[in-house]
Amino acid sequence: MNSMSKNLKPIVVDLNIGDQLTSVSCGHVVVEIIKFIVYQRLQIPYTYQWLKHVVTKKRNCENDDLKGSFQSEKHYHVASTALDNLDYILKSLLHEINGPSIPEEVCIILGGTPVTCKEIYRLILPTLCHKPQCQSTHIANDQKIQKNIFRTLVTSEMLSQVFFNAMAPTNMYVFIKKSTKNQELINNDNFVPANGHRIPRSSKIVVMDFRTQTTGTMSCCNQFQVFGDIGSNLHDIVPKDPDMEYERSDFNEIESTDKIKWYQSAYVMKGFKDCIVNGSSVANTWLKS
Repeated sequence: MNSMSKNLKPIVVDLNIGDQLTSVSCGHVVVEIIKFIVYQRLQIPYTYQWLKHVVTKKRNCENDDLKGSFQSEKHYHVASTALDNLDYILKSLLHEINGPSIPEEVCIILGGTPVTCKEIYRLILPTLCHKPQCQSTHIANDQKIQKNIFRTLVTSEMLSQVFFNAMAPTNMYVFIKKSTKNQELINNDNFVPANGHRIPRSSKIVVMDFRTQTTGTMSCCNQFQVFGDIGSNLHDIVPKDPDMEYERSDFNEIESTDKIKWYQSAYVMKGFKDCIVNGSSVANTWLKS
């Protein structure tokens, strides 16, 4: 890698959904985006739903006579391990997002190690979220939110340029960022403190910003939760100017400071390819078990 090369400019996808979210729906959106990323970037050869289905079918097979070939059993071990680790990550994220202190950011890193990552997806979460019991008319249901988000993602020309080039299976690491005022609320069984590091200059960076253009609409309801130290994050509560905001934000590092702390998931998902035998995926044979 040429140390003199410039950092690649982050690709910014402005989702602008902050004022529509409860803490619960925010967690659901994050989970679905991660499922979308790991499939689109070929870290799993099937959609999450299909992977879950075939692994569960194979796992529930109790007839030893129906066990498959060595290739089938080996592939099952790889696929089920990846699914288990992915599920642990998603469950841990839901626990943190639905807890008393929502993370300010979730980072999904794809690469052999975090310091040699190939791609990084930075999800900037809203500073304000409605409580689940809030009856505000601004809140949208999960189905509508996810439909709008994934329409934005699949129609983004800049994002399609990232997805155009195939990516070999690698490791997926997940980091979350929290204010130091809220770090005592972290579940240390699922996330461990990370000092942080600079992102390689050659890494592709995609920023997905959940925050709304203005938080003025939140005043319609007094039942919303405020996360983090808003006073020290002024850009979280003023109308966004993307050109100014992303120019001054350094997305090329993940570094803990006196004000914020990064945590790394205790689980790592290892991507894998499909196993094809006689022109068909061995996973299809699991459905006959």
